[in-house]
This record gives sequence, structure tokens and C-alpha cells, in this order.
Amino acid sequence: MHPVLQSLKQRMENLSLKHKLFILLVSISILPITLVSYSSQYFMFRSSTEYTSSISTQYVEFLSQDISTYLQDLSQSFDDLFTNSDFQKYLDTPVDDLTSQANHIINFRPILKTPLQFRSEILGVLYLDQMGKVYFDSFQKGLNYGYPFQEDVLYNTFYQMDKPELTVPHAMNYTQISQDNVFSLVRPIINLNTGKIAAWFVIEIREDKIKKMLRGTKYGQEGHLLLYHDTIGTAVSNFQMDSSLLHDFKHSLDSELDHNKEFIFSSQNVKYEATYADIPYGDWKLVWMAPLSSMTKGAQQANHLTIFIAFISLAVALIIAYPVMRFVLLPLFKLKDGMKSLGRGAYVPIKIQHSNDEIGFLIKSYNQTLNELEIMEEEVYQSKIKEKERELLQLQAQINPHFVFNTLETIESYAIRNNGEAVGDMVQSVSRMMRYTVRNDGGWSPLKEEMAYIRNFLNIHYYRNGKDVMAKFDIDPALLDVPIMKLSIQPFVENAIKYGWSPNMSAEEFLLTVKVKIEGDFMRIMIQNTGTHIPSTVMDKLSTMILSKGEKLDPYFQKHTGIYNVYRRFLLAYGDSIEISITSLPIQGTLIDIRVPRV
Repeated sequence: MHPVLQSLKQRMENLSLKHKLFILLVSISILPITLVSYSSQYFMFRSSTEYTSSISTQYVEFLSQDISTYLQDLSQSFDDLFTNSDFQKYLDTPVDDLTSQANHIINFRPILKTPLQFRSEILGVLYLDQMGKVYFDSFQKGLNYGYPFQEDVLYNTFYQMDKPELTVPHAMNYTQISQDNVFSLVRPIINLNTGKIAAWFVIEIREDKIKKMLRGTKYGQEGHLLLYHDTIGTAVSNFQMDSSLLHDFKHSLDSELDHNKEFIFSSQNVKYEATYADIPYGDWKLVWMAPLSSMTKGAQQANHLTIFIAFISLAVALIIAYPVMRFVLLPLFKLKDGMKSLGRGAYVPIKIQHSNDEIGFLIKSYNQTLNELEIMEEEVYQSKIKEKERELLQLQAQINPHFVFNTLETIESYAIRNNGEAVGDMVQSVSRMMRYTVRNDGGWSPLKEEMAYIRNFLNIHYYRNGKDVMAKFDIDPALLDVPIMKLSIQPFVENAIKYGWSPNMSAEEFLLTVKVKIEGDFMRIMIQNTGTHIPSTVMDKLSTMILSKGEKLDPYFQKHTGIYNVYRRFLLAYGDSIEISITSLPIQGTLIDIRVPRV
């Protein structure tokens, strides 16, 4: 910092409260003048034609890009359909071969589900081709199968399109009951076998969706934003546009020999500034037009603001002159509250700006005392939890990604077989499981979410092995919302299936039971299976682990980390109040019995 500024800062810090109050009042009197000066320049600058023209151009370019990007994303959401083998075969299927058509539709229809389901603005998709086939899919509308598309003036034009185009708004006359107004995004379909276009894919978009995209900031101007189709002369907007204004705009647009995207035209003795940008889906233009009179309001607004701020400045000066002592004494009030908090055992430091006056000295001494007390308490606390933190980090580092890898391989195998329903089910299960594991919730979740995780795990296991595991869940409803340590039950379920079950077992040979009930102030969790029992050598290692509370680590658990990991996490979470027992006998199977306090 510069020596002069440093000296000035030190002088300010050492001033008495009276002098600081004086300087504060002087600063408040200067601030309004500065604010009014800045505001006047700001509004005057905005009132210039060059500035408004630049802003309007950027605004129109931005919104046109936004609309173009939306239409492109909407079109690309169906790209997988056009390269689908069944869809390509459907292109060549004769109109009278209804059986082949139905088979192809069954196979490619799942591709349409996602965009139709998650884009509510799509009322439906329509397929038309030169052979006369018609296919319509929608979650919201039904097709009138007898509708003559080739006799419809608008839809008949689709058969000549060779590039994507957006139509003007029109009614869906070919649907049953109600005919909503829509924009049709028409996309020609290339037959990959012939390279020719003989079919068209039509995405029916709600008219309100496009209109909502025309709602934007007006930059303080009395302007209008609209979509204009140059060929047809149709305008789409959220306001009722006067026909003479639209006519004069079209005439001026056609008269622009230099094709400037910014021009001025007159309508009914009022001059307008127009700015437009092209949208590459047909002959559309996004147009912003505003009367020039709206651009002269900047100076008036600046004058009004100057008067307003003058009154505000006077009111602020009067308010500061009298209740300011309360503000001056505010640090003392904070010091009093801080001492009360200290009496209750809470260390609440007092925030204060650099100050060397009497109150500042007291607060600095108080904060320094708090800091010393916190350091002493922190040293004691850190010595107790340091070992636990190290162990928790080690346990977290043992998360095995093999389950995710194996699941992804299973999804790939189903995807190769075009089993979209199975792939979707598995992806949803994995998504829910991953969201549960990575969620930042301190490692605790309601019991019902842990059980949902287990059900998702069993669902993935079914797809991986092609066979269900007989499982029974007996959960006390009163415990469903009780917090429990995350991934505390699932590892035992996974081990029961991994070591006690095989695909060759019948339902009578293997039954997995998960039971959770209330026992006083405890929650008792039992995971039992009737499959292959645990060998005695492994049982000895598990018994030693439980008796030593995990302190004696057998080399066996370096490869089999699941049970050891969850057991140590139980100890760290519940301490000595946790009770775990493991029994395993031939024929009877294995039982994991856990008792934890209800949190």
C-alpha cells in the first residue's frame, strides 16, 4: 500500500467516535451527488440510437441462436431413430404389408419414448412417405386414420421438402377430438439404401412453446419481438400486431436493396427501428421493432431520478443524524451477546472492521481470548478424533468398483441384443444406486432408502444372472424413516448371495430374509439365508474380528474387505453400543444379527 494511503488509514483507525461520525455524515452527503451524476450519464448514453441499435442487434442474434439451438437439439433427439435398422426397413416396406410394418414399429418405437416423454411441448410425431404410409405416435393425442394428408394444403407441401423446415402455426386437424395449434418441424428422411428422400418426419411442437421463447427483456423500450415468415408474410408474436404495421414492415423489408439487418421504417406517422436475424429452418426471421420515441426517454428518466435521489439524500441525512448512536453502540451490543454465548459454552467471535478506538480494543481482546480457548479445545478434540478420521479414510478408499464395471458389461450385452426395456431398467437402477452412494448426507439415510438400494441391487443381480433370488423383507413400518448408517445392510445381502447362492438352486434351497424390528431403544437387524453355510475356518476369522473389535486383522480380510469394512464403520458410528453376531450351520444357513441404537 502507498505510504500516503497507509498513513491516512492509520489516522482513520485512531479517530474518536465523534470524528468518525462526522466523516460518515460527510460521505453520505457526497454519495448522492456521485450517484446522480453516474445515473444521468448512464441513461443519456442508453438514449443514443447507436447504443440501442447495438443492443438490439446483440439481443436478436442471441435469441435467434437460442431458438435455432432449441430446434437443432429437438431434431437431434430423434437422430438414433433415423439410423435404426428397423426404421430403415420400415421406409421400404410396402403400404399393404401391415404385418412387417407392425413388427418394425414395435422394434423402433422405444426410441421415440424418451423425447416424447420428457419433452412435454411435443404433442406428437408424424411419419409420411410417398408410398402412402402414415404413422403417428403421441402420449397426448390420437390419430384420425382416415385423414387425407395429401389433400391438405399445408401437409401436401411436406412431400416436396428436401431440408429441415419449420412451418407456420396451424391446427392439428388430423387428430381426434381437439386440434391444438402447433409448429411443425419437418425433417426429410434419407433412405440409407438408396440415398434418396422419399419420407418425412414431422415433430409437432406446441405453439405456446415457441411463443414463450419470444418473451424477453425489452431494455426499457416500447418494442415488440416477433417471428416473421418472409415467404408467406405471417408474423408470430405474443402481442396483437396491427395489420398496417406488419404491412409497412414487409414493404420496407422488401425495399432494402442492401439487405441491411437494421433499418428504420414509418407506419402511421410513427418511425420504428427494426432489427432482425435469420433462423435457418425455412424462411424465418426473428425481428425486434421499437418506436424511436421510446429511445428519448433516457434524459427524462435521468432528470426524474435526480430529483428522487435528492429527496432520498435529505431523508437519509435526517435519519443518520439522530438514530446513528445506536449504530455506533452496535459493537457493544454484539460484545454483550458474545459474552452470553460464551457463558453457554458457545464460542461466537465478533466481526468488526479495523478499529483502534475504545470499543475496538475491547472486542479485539475478547476475540483473542476466544481464539486461545478454541485452540486449546481443538487440540484436545483433534487428539481424540485423529485416529478415527484416518481409519474412515482408509475404509472409504476400499470401495470396490467391480460391481459397477460388471453392471456396465451386463448393460452392454443387453444393448447388443436390442433389449431396450432391460437396458432402461438397469440404467435406472444403477442411477438410483449411484445417487444414493454419492449423495452428500453425512453417511446417514432413512432405513427405507437403504432397503430401496437393496431392491435395486437385487434387480441388477437378476439381469446379470438371468434368475431371481427369492427374498423376503419384514420391516417394521415405524422404522422406515429412522436414520441408519448408509450401506450397512447391503454388504451382508451381497455376501449372502455371493457365497450362499448359485443359479442352480431352487426357491426351496435358498431364501434370503431381511427383518428389522424394534427392541426397546434398539433396532434389531437380521439378515438370514438358507444357502451354503460359511466354512468353519472363515467363521473363526469372523469371530476373532468381532471379539477384538476389528483390531486383529487377519490377512483373509485384505481380499475380503466387505464385512470388515462395514463392521468397522458400525464401530465408528455407534461405538460400544453396537452388537453383532454371526452364526452359520449346514442346512440351516447363515444368520447375521445386529443391534444398534435408534438414532
